[in-house]
Amino acid sequence: MPKIQKILLLSAILLFAWIVCFVKTNNATEQNLKAIGRQYSDYKANIGIGYADDQVTYQNNQKKYPLLSVFKLHVAVAVLDKINREKLNLENKINISSADIKENTYSPLREKYGVKNLKLSLHELLYYMVAESDNNACDILIKWAGGTDSVEKYIHAIGLPETEIKVTEDTMNREDMMQYQNRAPLHEILALLKKIDEKKLFAEELHKELLSIMQSTVTGANKIKGYLPKSVTVAHKTGSSSRLQDGKKIADNDVAIIKEGNKKYYLAIMVSDSYESDKTNAEIIAKISQQIYMKRSCLN
Repeated sequence: MPKIQKILLLSAILLFAWIVCFVKTNNATEQNLKAIGRQYSDYKANIGIGYADDQVTYQNNQKKYPLLSVFKLHVAVAVLDKINREKLNLENKINISSADIKENTYSPLREKYGVKNLKLSLHELLYYMVAESDNNACDILIKWAGGTDSVEKYIHAIGLPETEIKVTEDTMNREDMMQYQNRAPLHEILALLKKIDEKKLFAEELHKELLSIMQSTVTGANKIKGYLPKSVTVAHKTGSSSRLQDGKKIADNDVAIIKEGNKKYYLAIMVSDSYESDKTNAEIIAKISQQIYMKRSCLN
């Protein structure tokens, strides 16, 4: 066979292999994810799985899921947008009243500084809010950004019109049922992760700082990250609710940007209205994450 024909034949074979892989990725990936979802259908919980990469977006449920502390990502991008628009610096400090440091809520910030008037940098508050899921830091930044209405308005403006940001952490802490108020569909959670990763919302250095903070998250090590190899970089945000009187947990969540070498994908696993234990909820999330990671052999 002449050399040119061999080259053309090899090119045709490679093109065919690429097409097969592309079709397999778009069809088999969705089927794999549906199959994974079905494995957990016997659990007493509503389990939402959202997955996206450069080629395919998949979700197994159209409902809106209660975000719980995942909404701190929405607050973070609204805060960073204000920093960008007003040409501020992450090291700029803001005054914090002792009245804004609630005692009956999860707050590593309070454990460090106590209940008193403070002056802290925007960077430190962002770190506490995202990496340590601090409720006081979250509400302080919501107030600084103009309130939940302003945060929601920004989220809608960047193309996430179905996402609802209605209440603060303090409101959710005082009334359990209010924990259902901040909610979003899976595809908009994935879209937010992608917007953060693609660094197009505000200055690139602000995106890089947010991603760095997400990679430093100390909560939920037993969720999406649980069974992934150490070679994988996970920038994520968790969310966890209280339980109602009947034992139902409103939500156990984890959403992440996952990278390994030149491969990346976005994952949101939302476990809502669960009668399973916290340990089981985390195990469900960790196992789903592991299975999705293992089934991505055809992706680039």
